[in-house]
Amino acid sequence: MATANQLLSLKEEATCSICLEYFTNPVSVDCGHIFCLFCISQYWKDLQTDFPCPECRDTCRRRRLRPNNRLANMVDTLKHLDVPSATPQDPNLCRKHEERLKLFCEDDQETICMVCSVSRDHKEHMVVPIREAAQEHKAKCLSYIDSLMKRREELRTVQRKEETNLRQLKDQFKSQEERITNEFEKLQQFLEEEKSCHLHNLKEKEKKSLQSIEQKVTRLEEKQIALRSLTTEISLKCHQQDVELLKVGLQTQYQHHKTNEKDS
Repeated sequence: MATANQLLSLKEEATCSICLEYFTNPVSVDCGHIFCLFCISQYWKDLQTDFPCPECRDTCRRRRLRPNNRLANMVDTLKHLDVPSATPQDPNLCRKHEERLKLFCEDDQETICMVCSVSRDHKEHMVVPIREAAQEHKAKCLSYIDSLMKRREELRTVQRKEETNLRQLKDQFKSQEERITNEFEKLQQFLEEEKSCHLHNLKEKEKKSLQSIEQKVTRLEEKQIALRSLTTEISLKCHQQDVELLKVGLQTQYQHHKTNEKDS
């Protein structure tokens, strides 16, 4: 039974270096390298002569593609096998050509290998060494960081100013609140004093008025008592003998009572 390493090796042999997938309709070019029919056709699509191999860069004079049916059958077999995943690819290697990434394409903003740089996808692009691109990118980052720090300092200055305005505004409103409170406390004190004064005057007036009325009531009660006494006295005399009744005249007693009323 084939080992895992052998299966991985077979999978690599059955993988197109352009699309990095299993071959589909594999064909070979003059140098012997094999690609998917669609992949190599697209790679040479705009070329009329001098067809470079994507792997070795050898130039083929003619667009001659030879089908590889045996490889196609092997690929079909591999697709039905449980082939383990390959070891994770080195991030410093090109996925297409497995060459070390040494260049940076300014147009596409991606790292590429030497083979990519002369390929149709990048040959018309601005390409620089990856270290140079990294240094330039680092310089841009540092410049951007410096700009951000300046902007941050500007925001801090604005923040401090607004915080000062906030404190001043709080102090201003607090001062106004204290002033209004003091004014209303004074007004309340004044009203309380006025209230006390008016109530005192009212009490004094009430006292005098009540005393006057009470005195009148007392005098009226005294008069009623005198009248009741006189009435009783006259009633008693009415029951006396005629001679006794006439000894003291009624008119004299009534006049005496009227005199007492005037005196009181």
